[in-house]
Amino acid sequence: MATALLKEIDVDLIDRNPENPRVVFRPGEMSQLMDSIRRLGVQVPISVYKEGGRFVLIDGERRWRSSIKLNKKTIPAIIQEKPSSLQNLLLMFNIHALREQWDLLTIALKLPRVISLLREGLGRAPNEKDISGETGLSLGVIRRCKLLIDLPDRHKQIILRELRKPKSQQKLTEDFYIEMERALKTVERAMPDVFPKGGKETVRNILIKKYSDGVITNLIHFRQIGKIARAKNVDADEEDARIALTKLFTEPSYSIEQAYGDSVSNAYIERDLATRANGLADYLSQVESDTIDDDALKALEHLFETLHEFLEGEQ
Repeated sequence: MATALLKEIDVDLIDRNPENPRVVFRPGEMSQLMDSIRRLGVQVPISVYKEGGRFVLIDGERRWRSSIKLNKKTIPAIIQEKPSSLQNLLLMFNIHALREQWDLLTIALKLPRVISLLREGLGRAPNEKDISGETGLSLGVIRRCKLLIDLPDRHKQIILRELRKPKSQQKLTEDFYIEMERALKTVERAMPDVFPKGGKETVRNILIKKYSDGVITNLIHFRQIGKIARAKNVDADEEDARIALTKLFTEPSYSIEQAYGDSVSNAYIERDLATRANGLADYLSQVESDTIDDDALKALEHLFETLHEFLEGEQ
């Protein structure tokens, strides 16, 4: 393999890598980098490969863009051997896996290309472990990206518009869509009949409106939608769950918290109570009483008195 060469090259001879997943360059972040380059120069060389009489970026697009804006004529660059299409894409993924991660949507938009190239190389469809091993992405990141891949293009464009804003001003974020899509996939598997005419897209638009209007106040509440759809797992009334989800997906002012409270809340509380009580009982059956300190004994006595009052009230 040829040895990489470090040299100053003309910024005008460099082209953006079409395989680079990064598509969002926030003005605030670029301004900080430009200030650093203005004062100290480009401290870390970019990486490129030669393509005819020009060069294609492998790593360092923000440094290159900043140098152009600062009217610098040249930039330090490591000139590497031209990679294959798959090597080119995987190299960029692995470079950025070791640094601050790209926005998830930018990864998601490139994952189908990664999967296609890996399929050619492996002779079969790559699984999540294959993708993780080759790209350096965690399984969790890959699964989150897959939720974004399946979104209609309109929603991907909404996320891209949000990503161009400073993070403090973003509303319909990647996390918003990921939580919403997880919830809707659970409903689709467990209670598909509750979707109104128009299916998931109609529900997406309703939930987006509720979030924008403040009816949904916390992204974590989306997880309660999945719990409602899985009502049978806690022996809750499935008809109550269906009514609550139908209402949630149609009535503008009906919140997720209200739907959860009207359907499965008590069943999940009872399940959690039973799990904790059984766990405590198992622990006490295995421990000697003289090994429990005074504070723990007082807590157990208080618990016993509370349980006694509760059970008497149930009689």
